[in-house]
Amino acid sequence: MRTAKFFLLSFFFLLFFIFLLTSYIKISTSGVIGELPKDGKIAPNLRVSSKSNQTGIYFGDLHVHTTFSQDAFMFSLPMLQGEGAHPPSDACNFARYCSSLDFFSITDHAEAISKDMWDKTINSIRSCEIVNHEGKTDLIAFPGWEWTQMGQRPEVHFGHKNIILRDIDNVPAKPIGAGNTGMDDLINNPITPLLPLVIDFPPEKIDFNFLSYANYIYGTPFCSEKNTEDCRESALTPKELFNKLDNLNMDNLVIPHGTAWGIHSPPNSDFKLQLKNGNHDPNKQRLIEVYSGHGNSELYKDVKHIDYDESGNAFCPDPTEEFEPCCWRAGEIAKEKCTSEDPNLCSKESETAKKVFLDNISNSLTKFSIVKGAKPEDWKQCGQLKNTFLPAYTYRPKMSAQYALTSREESNQDMSFKFGFIASTDNHKARAGAGYKEFAKNAMGDAWGANNKLTWLIAPERGASFYSTGGLVAVHAEELERNKIFDSLYNRQAYATSGERILLWFDLMNSDSGQVPMGSEASISENPTFRVKTIGSLKQIEGCPDYVHTALSKEEISRLCLNECYNPSDERNKIEKIEVIKIIPSTKEAIVLDPWKTFQCEDKGEGCVVFFEDTEAILEETAYYVRVLQEESLAVGGDPLRCERDEEGNCTEINICYASGESFDPNDDCLAPINERAWSSPIFLSREKNL
Repeated sequence: MRTAKFFLLSFFFLLFFIFLLTSYIKISTSGVIGELPKDGKIAPNLRVSSKSNQTGIYFGDLHVHTTFSQDAFMFSLPMLQGEGAHPPSDACNFARYCSSLDFFSITDHAEAISKDMWDKTINSIRSCEIVNHEGKTDLIAFPGWEWTQMGQRPEVHFGHKNIILRDIDNVPAKPIGAGNTGMDDLINNPITPLLPLVIDFPPEKIDFNFLSYANYIYGTPFCSEKNTEDCRESALTPKELFNKLDNLNMDNLVIPHGTAWGIHSPPNSDFKLQLKNGNHDPNKQRLIEVYSGHGNSELYKDVKHIDYDESGNAFCPDPTEEFEPCCWRAGEIAKEKCTSEDPNLCSKESETAKKVFLDNISNSLTKFSIVKGAKPEDWKQCGQLKNTFLPAYTYRPKMSAQYALTSREESNQDMSFKFGFIASTDNHKARAGAGYKEFAKNAMGDAWGANNKLTWLIAPERGASFYSTGGLVAVHAEELERNKIFDSLYNRQAYATSGERILLWFDLMNSDSGQVPMGSEASISENPTFRVKTIGSLKQIEGCPDYVHTALSKEEISRLCLNECYNPSDERNKIEKIEVIKIIPSTKEAIVLDPWKTFQCEDKGEGCVVFFEDTEAILEETAYYVRVLQEESLAVGGDPLRCERDEEGNCTEINICYASGESFDPNDDCLAPINERAWSSPIFLSREKNL
């Protein structure tokens, strides 16, 4: 009798749970509960700073996401420790008052932006611009979006690109996306409505908003010949993207980014793919992002995550001094956790772990959970370039900026990449230029995660330690004016910084047409002579300047700026050294001389100036750029893994900075000393063939 009552009661509770679950899904996905994010108000005051720009150098951020991006919306949820919505207006107010930038752009993912969201974004950017009046300009806002393509195999992977438009008035009716991304597939999955119920029941209002958002976005079909109005525009390849941009007849820049970050690119991806079949347009792709909140994508090293034998079978490469493949680390972890006394059995388990990892190597969300019992710390430095400056997570060397510069198309000797260098944040909380101070790792950056053990839903916990607050782009321009800034970007008279406002000039002194700046293409008939001038960034003081308190309420300064703003003193950081990198493009072997020359600076607070000459014969095409290193200072995520090293410098143990779970410490910003830096755009030299 008791058994019958137990089963009857269990059956009743099961029916009741199914009823609640069904009701929850129906209500939440219908949009009855909750609303989509609304835009806020643009503060109406011009920024008035006592420190005028006398250098002709202006700083900006061309990679910023608001809650209108599908991943940013997901990060805003309570179930992922989110802060709530950050609409387009936040990006303007933050750039103007918190980070005190000169220009910025909102680049939300086009794949999941509705017509209404796009219109709100453009209206917000225009409202941001309206603050400029009476001939006074303190902030330029460029319209833009992100084209977010990710191929599962190297031969169909082109990567993410930001599209930046010159004009604020002449904009397309809708942005052009790349079709569905991995994030789209996750959000639009049938199981998604269950996530708030599972992760943080009872669900909060924003969780319902999230479900309304997903239903609203993915209920809009992609455009077709029959439907060109109520739809989402897409282009599946760069060539298709360039053609559609041409049809818009609007000045634009297309900026590849996140190139070497492994969660975006399958192993062994190769930038050279984009030199074929019209997938590179040198009139649009003038710049590449070498640094962001995802780390450094500058360096090329000839390392591989996976290799193939003569029969085309995949195998795991052996580790080197510079690089340990994660498939190899998977085998070592399995061997360490093997409890058998039979060494042959342990070796077999190790080889099995390697193979399973290789079979799942393109699955960025699950591959680090394939070894049973493995913790994020167990993976040590695998997949990373060792002894390099803040490398992007699971590094893809043939997607790096240096490798791109070395690349040439075999069938077309004139086709190569001539990228200028920029940096930005890739911030997903509308906080343009977030790295002005060393604080708030989780709020100012994008380190995030579920506050429980269900981290299979997101990128591996280990990856969170690789997020920084991001970098900045600087341009040389005559004045802070829309066309002047855009022209400087187009002409590659721009450079990247790791977040500090380092001043940098890099010039060729004796081209055939005279002195030319960074980013130039020039011919030379004698040994080239270069000049580098650089000045360290201004040190910061606590709090926010007076004009911020005049423009924003106390509550808004706390919510948006976290009570700390860009607030420079009169004292500058010192420049430690200048490194010169020389690159010779080739169809075969990449030639990267890094560093080719090094100059130590005796900076007494006024910067550093050096001249140098290349006395070797200039080949048909050679590129030079400089990397400037500032004196050591503390930075968020300065040592992603916080390695304990042996006498030989090998990482023996790591202490990662958790973004969630039992080990999460919200006060731990992962501060460590680094040399903040700047990277100039290259100067591209050629010698006339008859010389």
